[in-house]
Amino acid sequence: MGIEPGRPDGLGMHRTPSNHRRASILVAVALLAGIVVPAPTTAATMPLRLTTEGTALASRINLWSVDARVDEHPADQPMVIRGFVPVWRFEARLAALDVIAAIRAAEAASKAAAAAAAAAKAAAAAKPTAPAYVGRNHLWIPSLGLSRSIENFACTRKTPPANRVYRWGCAGKNNVYLFGHAWGVMKPLHDGYVAGRVKIGMVAKYADATGKVRTYRVTAIRIVTPDQVAWAIASQPVASMTFQTCIGANSDRRLLIRLVADH
Repeated sequence: MGIEPGRPDGLGMHRTPSNHRRASILVAVALLAGIVVPAPTTAATMPLRLTTEGTALASRINLWSVDARVDEHPADQPMVIRGFVPVWRFEARLAALDVIAAIRAAEAASKAAAAAAAAAKAAAAAKPTAPAYVGRNHLWIPSLGLSRSIENFACTRKTPPANRVYRWGCAGKNNVYLFGHAWGVMKPLHDGYVAGRVKIGMVAKYADATGKVRTYRVTAIRIVTPDQVAWAIASQPVASMTFQTCIGANSDRRLLIRLVADH
């Protein structure tokens, strides 16, 4: 093909006549579309045969050699270029301006693709992940921002409760009975009820002593006097949970909330 690496390339010196312009446009389109441009049989002809073998936009153009020459059209200043996009080889005669345009267009497409990939990665990183509910003897009420560890409170205990969430030992079968002070550990529950955010269907997560985490949903809400305990501590036919805390101007009432496990 008459490649002479030491000769000047004459980049950007002249415009291309229409026959080379048409060929240059076809090659530029092929480069940008990732389509194969087979090598011509001689440097004086350029039988471009566009195929559909290309499957992706060229993200990079590597030129092996550039040879500017003057033939029967001195004003043309065509170039013979050899390279690949990304794995398909090509060889064609192009005007310098068209080569530059093709390379710049491919570089712009590569930068745009890289920017889009970076934006997608950043968006994925910024996406909030679901909280992990892992632990033992722990209660979470996501909608109220409540997350507390649980301690046992024996049915025979005589000392008053501290500012802890306790599991009361007097409750019946299938009834995880949890209670705590409304001014302390159960304040989110108390304030949520007063604000109208504790409703049927509200979700709670509970990890038992073995680390098994279950999801519970509110099925009933009651306000009772301190002596009304039968409903709260009664055994249940399915896995259930009961919350208790104080309510009222003088904390003279009890807020009772019944939940049932999803499975």
